[in-house]
Amino acid sequence: MSPLHTITMKFAIQRSGNSCRGRFLAGVSILILLAGLALAKGERARKLSTAALAVADEDAGPSPSKSLGCLPKDVRADEAVSYGIKGKSILTVEKKLAEMKARCQRGKLLDAKGREIRFFRVSCWGNPPEDYQEIRQREDEELAKLKKRYTVIVFGCNPMIQ
Repeated sequence: MSPLHTITMKFAIQRSGNSCRGRFLAGVSILILLAGLALAKGERARKLSTAALAVADEDAGPSPSKSLGCLPKDVRADEAVSYGIKGKSILTVEKKLAEMKARCQRGKLLDAKGREIRFFRVSCWGNPPEDYQEIRQREDEELAKLKKRYTVIVFGCNPMIQ
């Protein structure tokens, strides 16, 4: 082989390698560009949905944070009021109060109709005591009295405990 042929072949191989590398880099660049555009579009959509939620919240009435100032000391806003499958919290105190359009007035927690809201905890146990029927009866009587005068939020038992 002539030296000119060897140089020409080396140049051709080098060019084809650069061509593959160039195509690869162009493909990666296009993928990065498309991913950036998708992220930007997703961010814009998230901002729009957040803005829509803010408008919906304004229409919903008083914000839950306004009603949380009057919570009794033994009740937390993130506590579960009711549970779903496998003991997962479905409804928290905060969500329930928002649903009820609760508000604080003169240090009392009131529902949309102006009735005072009280909280009631039923006894929860995995293995009930011997006198559980008497305990349930007392609780039912106390709850009935409360319901006559107040709007009552009853805390449910976690099914994972029972």
